[in-house]
Amino acid sequence: MLTRRRSTRGFGSRPLSIAQVALMVWAAQGRTTGEHRTCPSAHALYPLTLTVVAGNVDGLAAGTYQYDAERDVLTLITAGDHRDRVAGTTLADHAWLRRAGAQLLLSGDLEAAARHFADQPPLGQRGARYVWLEAGHASQNIYLQATEAGLGAVLVAGFDDDRLLGLTPAVVPSGQHPLGLLGVGHPADGRS
Repeated sequence: MLTRRRSTRGFGSRPLSIAQVALMVWAAQGRTTGEHRTCPSAHALYPLTLTVVAGNVDGLAAGTYQYDAERDVLTLITAGDHRDRVAGTTLADHAWLRRAGAQLLLSGDLEAAARHFADQPPLGQRGARYVWLEAGHASQNIYLQATEAGLGAVLVAGFDDDRLLGLTPAVVPSGQHPLGLLGVGHPADGRS
């Protein structure tokens, strides 16, 4: 899978299935055995939140959904197709990102992590480092799951944080900082 993994910036019109989206969110933050999850988290803090911005998914109405890893379910936050609004906050990726069947937004509670790891040097900064590392692990898991499923995925970190945080209705959960946005869908050329 590592040799086949590529960033996909051209998405076709074929819809994702709800089962494919379920695999992506589980790969990012899902539970495996006991209290363990698919990616490591410093002190098992799990400060990430995964929001699905669905628009072209069979069996899942267009809307924003929050993933609950404990119950392995998506909860509707806001109905409607918000992919264009979210893609519009990127610095250069709007034209193609809005065509992804779904966008997976990783956000994190940087303040909670800073408090939890406040005694580790560099003081006040260690917690944020752990959150960013965890977001990287989750992103790679999404890439690998997409590759396994014959889908395309791409991580976008170039977005205007303030514009993304200011979207109404809100896409980023309260108290969270946006970390990364992944477009997932069927590649336009049929290859992943």
